Amino acid sequence: MDNDLDRTKKGVREELANYLGLEPEDIDDDSSLVEDLHMKASDITDFMEVLTRMGMETSGIDMTETETFLDLVESLTEHE
Repeated sequence: MDNDLDRTKKGVREELANYLGLEPEDIDDDSSLVEDLHMKASDITDFMEVLTRMGMETSGIDMTETETFLDLVESLTEHE
């Protein structure tokens, strides 16, 4: 499971960094999507579509309970 989590974390971090115009190392596990990464609701929705196009299952994720980058990754690995 840790290997799946690490692989998912790496891929999502790279995609999120690309989406936001950041470097992957700028995104920490505890980075808040809203506070630290300055994502608006529309940004989060658009990024979820990016993840869906990558083949990740996003339909069951409750984004109201997803505050940090790691929360997002854990939600994705729970829905694989």
